[in-house]
Amino acid sequence: LELIERLHAYDSVSMPAIEVQQSVDWVGTSLGIAGTSLLIGEGELQEIIETPDVTPIPGTKPWVLGVAAFKGGLLPILSGDVFLRKRPYTGAKRDYCMVVNRNGLRFGMTLSSIQRDRRCPIDERVMDHPVDPDFAEFTLGGFEDGKDFLVVLDLDKLVANEDLANAAAEQVSSQKGENHE
Repeated sequence: LELIERLHAYDSVSMPAIEVQQSVDWVGTSLGIAGTSLLIGEGELQEIIETPDVTPIPGTKPWVLGVAAFKGGLLPILSGDVFLRKRPYTGAKRDYCMVVNRNGLRFGMTLSSIQRDRRCPIDERVMDHPVDPDFAEFTLGGFEDGKDFLVVLDLDKLVANEDLANAAAEQVSSQKGENHE
Protein backbone atom coordinates (compact mmCIF):
# COMPACT_ATOMS: atom_id res chain seq x y z
CA LEU A 1 0.00 0.00 0.00
CA GLU A 2 2.85 2.38 0.82
CA LEU A 3 4.41 1.65 -2.60
CA ILE A 4 1.14 2.51 -4.35
CA GLU A 5 0.92 5.79 -2.43
CA ARG A 6 4.48 6.73 -3.42
CA LEU A 7 3.87 5.87 -7.08
CA HIS A 8 0.67 7.91 -7.06
CA ALA A 9 2.45 10.86 -5.46
CA TYR A 10 5.25 10.62 -8.01
CA ASP A 11 2.82 10.42 -10.95
CA SER A 12 0.78 13.38 -9.76
CA VAL A 13 3.74 15.77 -9.79
CA SER A 14 3.66 17.72 -13.01
CA MET A 15 6.71 18.87 -14.88
CA PRO A 16 7.53 22.57 -14.65
CA ALA A 17 6.47 24.52 -17.71
CA ILE A 18 9.31 25.17 -20.10
CA GLU A 19 8.97 27.94 -22.61
CA VAL A 20 10.25 26.84 -25.98
CA GLN A 21 11.03 29.62 -28.34
CA GLN A 22 9.58 28.70 -31.71
CA SER A 23 11.73 29.92 -34.57
CA VAL A 24 11.44 28.79 -38.14
CA ASP A 25 14.64 28.60 -40.13
CA TRP A 26 15.26 28.68 -43.86
CA VAL A 27 17.66 25.83 -44.68
CA GLY A 28 19.65 25.42 -47.86
CA THR A 29 23.02 25.25 -49.57
CA SER A 30 25.37 28.11 -50.27
CA LEU A 31 27.05 27.87 -53.66
CA GLY A 32 28.33 30.08 -56.44
CA ILE A 33 27.31 30.47 -60.07
CA ALA A 34 29.28 32.79 -62.34
CA GLY A 35 31.22 34.05 -59.32
CA THR A 36 28.09 35.13 -57.42
CA SER A 37 27.25 33.59 -54.04
CA LEU A 38 23.73 32.17 -53.98
CA LEU A 39 21.52 30.11 -51.71
CA ILE A 40 19.37 27.24 -52.90
CA GLY A 41 16.68 25.85 -50.62
CA GLU A 42 16.95 22.39 -49.11
CA GLY A 43 15.40 19.78 -51.39
CA GLU A 44 15.42 22.08 -54.44
CA LEU A 45 18.38 20.38 -56.14
CA GLN A 46 18.48 16.78 -57.22
CA GLU A 47 22.20 16.68 -56.36
CA ILE A 48 25.62 18.25 -56.89
CA ILE A 49 28.06 16.24 -59.02
CA GLU A 50 31.50 16.59 -60.54
CA THR A 51 31.08 18.18 -63.95
CA PRO A 52 31.07 15.19 -66.30
CA ASP A 53 32.77 14.97 -69.68
CA VAL A 54 30.37 16.28 -72.31
CA THR A 55 29.74 15.67 -75.98
CA PRO A 56 29.03 18.97 -77.74
CA ILE A 57 25.67 19.34 -79.47
CA PRO A 58 25.80 21.22 -82.77
CA GLY A 59 23.21 23.93 -83.35
CA THR A 60 22.70 24.90 -79.71
CA LYS A 61 23.06 28.20 -77.90
CA PRO A 62 26.49 29.09 -76.49
CA TRP A 63 25.52 28.23 -72.91
CA VAL A 64 24.86 24.57 -73.80
CA LEU A 65 28.14 22.78 -73.14
CA GLY A 66 26.81 19.47 -74.38
CA VAL A 67 25.29 16.25 -73.15
CA ALA A 68 26.79 13.82 -70.62
CA ALA A 69 26.14 10.25 -69.61
CA PHE A 70 24.47 10.32 -66.21
CA LYS A 71 22.92 7.43 -64.27
CA GLY A 72 22.11 5.43 -67.37
CA GLY A 73 20.69 8.36 -69.32
CA LEU A 74 21.72 11.63 -70.91
CA LEU A 75 21.97 14.92 -69.06
CA PRO A 76 22.33 18.28 -70.81
CA ILE A 77 25.08 20.33 -69.16
CA LEU A 78 24.72 24.12 -69.24
CA SER A 79 27.27 26.79 -68.43
CA GLY A 80 25.94 28.83 -65.51
CA ASP A 81 28.46 31.53 -66.37
CA VAL A 82 27.35 31.96 -69.98
CA PHE A 83 23.61 31.49 -69.35
CA LEU A 84 23.38 34.04 -66.54
CA ARG A 85 26.03 36.57 -67.59
CA LYS A 86 25.09 36.41 -71.33
CA ARG A 87 28.74 36.54 -72.36
CA PRO A 88 31.48 33.96 -73.05
CA TYR A 89 33.37 32.42 -70.15
CA THR A 90 37.09 31.79 -70.59
CA GLY A 91 38.18 30.99 -67.02
CA ALA A 92 39.08 27.73 -65.33
CA LYS A 93 37.05 24.60 -65.97
CA ARG A 94 34.13 24.36 -63.59
CA ASP A 95 34.61 21.26 -61.43
CA TYR A 96 31.04 20.87 -60.18
CA CYS A 97 27.52 21.27 -61.40
CA MET A 98 24.10 21.12 -59.81
CA VAL A 99 21.55 18.71 -61.23
CA VAL A 100 18.11 20.29 -61.52
CA ASN A 101 14.98 18.23 -62.16
CA ARG A 102 11.96 20.57 -62.11
CA ASN A 103 8.78 20.97 -64.09
CA GLY A 104 9.82 18.50 -66.78
CA LEU A 105 13.29 19.99 -67.29
CA ARG A 106 16.34 18.02 -66.21
CA PHE A 107 19.82 19.49 -66.66
CA GLY A 108 23.14 20.19 -64.99
CA MET A 109 24.39 23.75 -64.53
CA THR A 110 28.04 24.49 -63.79
CA LEU A 111 28.98 26.03 -60.45
CA SER A 112 31.84 28.37 -59.67
CA SER A 113 31.94 27.23 -56.03
CA ILE A 114 30.29 25.07 -53.42
CA GLN A 115 30.39 26.51 -49.92
CA ARG A 116 28.27 24.86 -47.23
CA ASP A 117 24.81 24.24 -45.86
CA ARG A 118 23.22 27.31 -44.30
CA ARG A 119 20.51 27.93 -41.73
CA CYS A 120 18.97 31.41 -41.51
CA PRO A 121 16.00 32.63 -39.46
CA ILE A 122 13.13 32.96 -41.93
CA ASP A 123 11.95 36.21 -40.33
CA GLU A 124 15.30 37.79 -41.32
CA ARG A 125 14.70 37.23 -45.03
CA VAL A 126 14.89 40.46 -47.03
CA MET A 127 12.73 40.52 -50.16
CA ASP A 128 13.56 43.96 -51.56
CA HIS A 129 17.37 44.10 -51.40
CA PRO A 130 19.03 45.06 -54.71
CA VAL A 131 20.75 42.11 -56.42
CA ASP A 132 23.06 41.54 -59.37
CA PRO A 133 21.01 42.46 -62.48
CA ASP A 134 22.11 39.26 -64.28
CA PHE A 135 20.43 37.22 -61.53
CA ALA A 136 17.50 39.46 -60.55
CA GLU A 137 14.78 37.69 -62.56
CA PHE A 138 15.68 34.33 -60.94
CA THR A 139 15.85 35.36 -57.27
CA LEU A 140 13.48 35.43 -54.34
CA GLY A 141 14.96 37.64 -51.64
CA GLY A 142 17.91 36.70 -49.50
CA PHE A 143 19.69 37.05 -46.17
CA GLU A 144 22.23 39.47 -44.74
CA ASP A 145 25.51 37.79 -43.85
CA GLY A 146 27.75 40.37 -42.26
CA LYS A 147 28.69 42.75 -45.06
CA ASP A 148 27.44 40.34 -47.75
CA PHE A 149 23.92 39.66 -49.02
CA LEU A 150 23.19 36.05 -49.89
CA VAL A 151 20.59 35.84 -52.65
CA VAL A 152 18.12 32.93 -52.83
CA LEU A 153 18.02 31.42 -56.32
CA ASP A 154 14.45 30.40 -57.21
CA LEU A 155 14.75 27.30 -59.40
CA ASP A 156 11.07 27.55 -60.43
CA LYS A 157 11.80 30.99 -61.94
CA LEU A 158 14.92 29.59 -63.59
CA VAL A 159 13.18 26.68 -65.31
CA ALA A 160 10.26 28.91 -66.32
CA ASN A 161 12.67 31.04 -68.40
CA GLU A 162 11.80 30.71 -72.11
CA ASP A 163 15.45 30.94 -73.16
CA LEU A 164 16.35 27.94 -70.97
CA ALA A 165 13.53 25.88 -72.49
CA ASN A 166 14.73 26.60 -76.04
CA ALA A 167 18.40 25.70 -76.42
CA ALA A 168 18.38 25.71 -80.23
CA ALA A 169 20.66 28.36 -81.70
CA GLU A 170 19.06 31.00 -83.82
CA GLN A 171 20.32 30.38 -87.34
CA VAL A 172 21.23 33.36 -89.47
CA SER A 173 21.66 32.45 -93.10
CA SER A 174 24.28 34.29 -95.12
CA GLN A 175 22.50 33.42 -98.36
CA LYS A 176 19.87 35.73 -99.70
CA GLY A 177 16.78 34.14 -101.13
CA GLU A 178 15.20 35.16 -104.41
CA ASN A 179 11.98 37.05 -104.43
CA HIS A 180 9.62 35.72 -107.16
CA GLU A 181 6.65 38.00 -106.58
